[in-house]
Amino acid sequence: MTSGDYFFLIVLGTVAATRFFLFLTKLPAPSIKGFRTRHYMYGLILILVAFLFHNLTIYAVGLGLFIDELPAILVKGPGHKEEQWNGCEAYYTPWCFAGVLILIFLTYLFRDFLTGLI
Repeated sequence: MTSGDYFFLIVLGTVAATRFFLFLTKLPAPSIKGFRTRHYMYGLILILVAFLFHNLTIYAVGLGLFIDELPAILVKGPGHKEEQWNGCEAYYTPWCFAGVLILIFLTYLFRDFLTGLI
């Protein structure tokens, strides 16, 4: 297995685990002093940490968290206010699901390029 294949499997597993967790719990995102945190924020932090430590696994997990929420961000905005978000339901709309599938496919196509960044 190449590093690109390993990277893609981690990204795919992260997206699947995130979707499964959201499906099971349907909990609102945690908030810190009124500021709602979303999993794309954790993903961006993990991506930065991965670049600092040159760790492919952390990079793949961070990218998986980020691309899982990217379609919802593109349509609804960053979603820090409750008015903009309707719980976890936005993640299961057809446009959001299709967007995640497209991003997963693009990750598969560019997996070798993405692993070369680390």
